[in-house]
Amino acid sequence: MLLGAEYPGCSEDSEDATRVKYTVHYGRKTPTRVAEFDMVEVGLTMEFDDSVTPYETGFKMVKDKVEAWIKEAVGPIEKAKPKPERPATTTIQTVAQAFPQELKGQLYFEDSGDHILVKARKYLGSDTFRQVMDVVKQFGGEYVSAGRESHFRIRKLGV
Repeated sequence: MLLGAEYPGCSEDSEDATRVKYTVHYGRKTPTRVAEFDMVEVGLTMEFDDSVTPYETGFKMVKDKVEAWIKEAVGPIEKAKPKPERPATTTIQTVAQAFPQELKGQLYFEDSGDHILVKARKYLGSDTFRQVMDVVKQFGGEYVSAGRESHFRIRKLGV
């Protein structure tokens, strides 16, 4: 977005009284990666001589430089990943199919009436726990901490 340009008129240079100096300013506010609503303003003001640099070229040079700084400092803003849709029905089979094969061997699945329980055969470790929790969240499930009886719980739907 062009914020402003000044045309101060002809300068009184001894060499050429018809030469015009002009100033171009381009600035833009852009989100940062620090916080969701954090913004930074990046701007540049440059002075040009129209006998050397035409107006359009001056504007383009300033704008391109600001855009390059933004790209370098802030980087492209990543779009939020769409939330995976929950299957219409929740059965032991649909839950088990959602897990990668390497995780299935570490888990077993139980039908407890209104819920599907996902239990670990052994201690999962933090990385494996996180992977399991990511799949359970796709079904709107939760982790139930109960000592040796800890498990992941997913409410059945459409059954």
